[in-house]
Amino acid sequence: MAGQWSVSGVGMQKLAPAAGTFTGCFGCGPDNPRGLRLEFLRDGDVVVSHTSLGGEYAGYRDFVHGGVIAAILDEAMGWALLHLRGRYGVTRSLTVDYRRPVRVASPLTVRAGVDKFGNDSAEISAAIRDPRGRILAHAASRWTLVRNARAI
Repeated sequence: MAGQWSVSGVGMQKLAPAAGTFTGCFGCGPDNPRGLRLEFLRDGDVVVSHTSLGGEYAGYRDFVHGGVIAAILDEAMGWALLHLRGRYGVTRSLTVDYRRPVRVASPLTVRAGVDKFGNDSAEISAAIRDPRGRILAHAASRWTLVRNARAI
């Protein structure tokens, strides 16, 4: 569950996609003009991204679409798996708890960490918070690990 990871807050390290990675990813791809273009940092046992979303990601006029929120959480969890455990994976299941509306143009912070890691699967969680630190959405997921060569 989000919040169980150690967080240093000191010396965050900017993370880069693995060499040869697909650059058109909706979540993090720099070459996807419609994508979220999320960038991540490592902070202790979590990955962190800061973002703000425009009206093109709205469901209602002032609120970000729930599917986009789920995509942000899923993307953060994928980065956590890769950069905290060195493995690629695909989402097997994803449960999102939408706690508060996510407002368009509001600064957001997403954090993700690996809760359990096995030979062929992982359990990962993530949370999106507003500037006041309130959890806006939380996700828990199960991932199936894939060979790194197949993922790039």
